[in-house]
Parts: sequence; C-alpha cells; structure tokens
Amino acid sequence: MNVKQLHTQAESIFGKRGQLLHLWQEIADNFYPERADFTLRRQPGDEFADHLMTSYPVLVRRELAGQIGTMLRPSATPWFKMVHSDPEREDNDSKRWLEWATGLQRRAMYDPASAFSRAMKEGDNDFAAFGQPAISTELVWDNPNENGPHLLYRCWHLRDMAWQEDRFGKIGNRYRKWKPTVHELNASFPGKLHPNLTGKLAQQPLTEVECMHLVVQADYYDKKIPARQPYWSIYYDCQNQVVIED
Repeated sequence: MNVKQLHTQAESIFGKRGQLLHLWQEIADNFYPERADFTLRRQPGDEFADHLMTSYPVLVRRELAGQIGTMLRPSATPWFKMVHSDPEREDNDSKRWLEWATGLQRRAMYDPASAFSRAMKEGDNDFAAFGQPAISTELVWDNPNENGPHLLYRCWHLRDMAWQEDRFGKIGNRYRKWKPTVHELNASFPGKLHPNLTGKLAQQPLTEVECMHLVVQADYYDKKIPARQPYWSIYYDCQNQVVIED
C-alpha cells in the first residue's frame, strides 16, 4: 500500500469506533471528567464536572490509579532488573554488566526530561477508567547542539488512537491522530514542511496542522525495509497529503 491508502484504511478504522467513543465518554463523564472529551472538544475555562452529584466515583478511580502505581512502580525501591533470557548462560561478568545496565536504564527512565512519572500516572488513570492506556517511548533530542538524546514517555488520549490485531493476536498496525502547530511540526521535522506550511511559519506559527502517525507492519507499506526491522513509522501531513517522514 502507499501512504494515501494506509491513511484511508486508518480513517476507516477510526470511523468504526463511534459506539466505543460514546461508551468511553459516558465512563469519563462519571469517573474521569478530566478526560471526558471523546465526543466533544472543550475550550479553556469550560466547566467539566458540574453535572456530578457526588465526587465519590472520581475519588474511587483516582485511588485505584494511585494504588496501581504504588504497587507496580514504587519509586523509592528498584522494581525491575535486567536478566538473561537463558539463566544457564549467566556468569559473574554478565551479571555485573546486567546490574550496571539496570541502573543505567533506571536513571534514564527517572530523568525529569523523560516525563516517565507523568506518563505512567496518566496511563494508570486511563487503565483504571477504560481498561487500557496508549503509551509511547521515544529517543529525542531537545537541542542537538547542547544536549544528548534522552528518553521521552507520553500517554496519548484514547480518542486519538486506533490499532489492529495481527494474525497472532498481537497489536499490529497503530494509528494516531495528531494536531501540532506549524512551529511544533517544524521543530520536530526541520526543513520538511510542505510549502503551504512554510509560509505560515513566520506569520501564523500557532496554526494547527492535521497530521497522523502511522506505525505499520513492514509488509503493509510499498517501500522495502531490512528484514530485521518489522515496522514502518510514518508521519503524514493529512492536509497537504504528503509524507513528512518515514
């Protein structure tokens, strides 16, 4: 498939979630009003919980989400470690290296720039309310001239997400709607803006651009990919119908 066909397929999948969005909206209205914008868009300053007769359902959801994080990821103590997939192959040197790598991974995750704690808290609340979060992990550069790369964790709104299961029952293709500003899009992909957007960069930098991030299995996309890399990550400018990056 080419990108336009993939985008059409993604829009078709988004279109099939209508009833599900109404269900999530109903759940959010009662248990998670901060997230209750599945079928409507709020403006800054809108009241979003004035319809509730009691705050008890909201408090129950919040306490459940807090318990998930406390039990699974206690920040004061190590809660994960790296091990070899075959314990019989471990020796003293490999154990020492795995212990060092575990510490390195922990420091990278709890680096304030990674936003790990925030993304996990948002994910816990999504899991408590809707049974599933959508969390991404990226390696990003804030300023390539000054700082090195760091991890970035983000929890995305389920409203903007859609995915498919593959023939093995695992999550295969993933699609995310994205509306960055022209300035944000240029900062993320410098020099790759469509000419229609380049003109807005100086005069209207806060103009939103309708985009989509598609993560698809290699055999779905027309371009060839090395055998050991099973997915394509494609950023698509829906307004101008061009690929920003793949």
